[in-house]
Amino acid sequence: ETHDELTALNAVVVGISTDSADRIEGFSDSVGIPYELGSDASGEVCRLYDVRRRFGLGTSRITYVIDPEGVIRGVFHNEFQMTSHVQYALKTLKNI
Repeated sequence: ETHDELTALNAVVVGISTDSADRIEGFSDSVGIPYELGSDASGEVCRLYDVRRRFGLGTSRITYVIDPEGVIRGVFHNEFQMTSHVQYALKTLKNI
């Protein structure tokens, strides 16, 4: 719902999941996601960004705001309030 607002701030939105590429594509098509989704079936990206939960119980929901030079400018973690991720990203982008 806020994709246009994010892209107006020159953001590129990418969602990454450990699901298979086929499953991600089916999900994206079924709900009409306007941004890119990527599969990290190997778990390498999850390891690099430290989003694995303890005891191998899946991954955490974390939003990273990364500037054009590749510097992480903000990190937000909340498992339940998904809209708060977007609000945090918007606030961070406006301050960059």
